[in-house]
Amino acid sequence: MRDVAGRAKVSTSTVSLALRNSPLVAEETRARIRAVADTLRYKTHPLVAAHMRSRRKPNAGASAPVLAIVDTQRRRHGWRDNRTFMVRQMLAGAKARAAERGYETREFWLHEPGLSHARFSEMLHARGIHGVLMGPSGDLQLELELTWEWFSVVRLGSARVTPALHRVVADQFHAGMLAAQKAYEAGFRRPLLPVREAFSVAHDRRFEGGFRTGWSNLPGTRAVPRTVTEGFLDAATLTRWMREYRPDVIVDSDERHVLDLLAAGGWRVPEEVGVISLCVDRQGGPLSGCVQNGGAMGLAGIDQLVSLVERNETGLPVAPVTLATNVAWNDGTTVAIGLR
Repeated sequence: MRDVAGRAKVSTSTVSLALRNSPLVAEETRARIRAVADTLRYKTHPLVAAHMRSRRKPNAGASAPVLAIVDTQRRRHGWRDNRTFMVRQMLAGAKARAAERGYETREFWLHEPGLSHARFSEMLHARGIHGVLMGPSGDLQLELELTWEWFSVVRLGSARVTPALHRVVADQFHAGMLAAQKAYEAGFRRPLLPVREAFSVAHDRRFEGGFRTGWSNLPGTRAVPRTVTEGFLDAATLTRWMREYRPDVIVDSDERHVLDLLAAGGWRVPEEVGVISLCVDRQGGPLSGCVQNGGAMGLAGIDQLVSLVERNETGLPVAPVTLATNVAWNDGTTVAIGLR
């Protein structure tokens, strides 16, 4: 700030007022000071600014800095009430970690009717919010147009979002590899891997790639048949595949979509066919497969975001960083090793 004041030939207090757009400083002087600050690449540190604002308020204690938790689901409260437990875990983990780190969180919905991304940015900026955690998107392709230079931003989830941002994902490739190994160890030799094409493309084929890679490198295995649908797998298609390929285990990328279809069609699980989910809701539950720890993703997202905020790093990253959290195996009851 002293460098800006010296170059603009004003006091540091005038610089402070000008950068807060105070009417106590003439507009011409404000413009000149902002131009000098831009030339020197000076940015007010958000945590220092928040502290100084709290000190200027009479009888006010120090307030916690605020992070925005942004729900990107198309339905209001779609993150908080999401049908997928792992997604709900992300929110809970993020809020708990923010509190541990001394930050307050406020939830916002990206798709508020009539609110453009530009206005959304202005709303957060006017509230003194500098750190933004973008929640997982239900869209397979989401385009964001925030005023990036105002914010430090991290997003959760692996669906395609443009522009590229720092993000935290579950290690889906490892989930596929782990599922292949566990299926093989359980004695299965005829796996079926339903692939929802749009979903697989949006997630860079990590689940599919991990499973096929893992399975192809196990001794004595045959190629997994290519079973692809445009939308969610339906009962008629599953019935046709069951008759054509006679799978002994089905590997599902959802929590229990295939399991529900099999139950409705009268197939007994695990007696007639096993089911492995790549998105098991919790350890100790009945569904066999890979547990993606949503709570750990939320925690890691906040840690990454706080690091950016405290270093005052804003704008689009030149080299976006992806952090991948581990998955764990849950034995469950939808795979019965003794029946193989």
